[in-house]
Amino acid sequence: MSLDTDIKLLSRVRLFDGFHADHLRLLAFGAEARALGQGTILYRQDTPSDGGYVIVRGNVDLTSGLNDSIVSSHGASSLIGEMAMISETMHAATAVATENTEVLKITRPLFLRMLNEYPQLAAILQKRISDSVNEFADKLDRIRAKLDHASDLANRAATAKAAARTKSATSATSANTEDEK
Repeated sequence: MSLDTDIKLLSRVRLFDGFHADHLRLLAFGAEARALGQGTILYRQDTPSDGGYVIVRGNVDLTSGLNDSIVSSHGASSLIGEMAMISETMHAATAVATENTEVLKITRPLFLRMLNEYPQLAAILQKRISDSVNEFADKLDRIRAKLDHASDLANRAATAKAAARTKSATSATSANTEDEK
């Protein structure tokens, strides 16, 4: 890919929205290109991460847990692992290419150097991360509400079933008592 193509790609990444072309040029110039075949693991869950990945083309699934359940899927212009660009962290999921895929890796040292040289970008980034965290918290609240509702329904069903059994047992006892008379 050409540097100009990489810059255009980076400009479509939500986290970099509003970054000047010169800033994107620095990222594109320092980014590491990598090609992945279908089924290739980009990184594994619970391993140290040292940067984020912009998907140039293709698709990457993030999987987690013992059964490698798919957590999310990401296509072109998506950024995955972005927290590792600013902070030492472990991968929260395993990333697997589901087709032939190209990515650009933006390492933590590259990104931090850019933020140090251009503090105005740090302010933009802080706002975006804050918005992202708030969106995530809202999603968790909606999930929690659905789980609470499901739990309430299960409790009501269990209570109704227990009441039906008690009523049935009471009816059977009454019938046996009348038969004995």
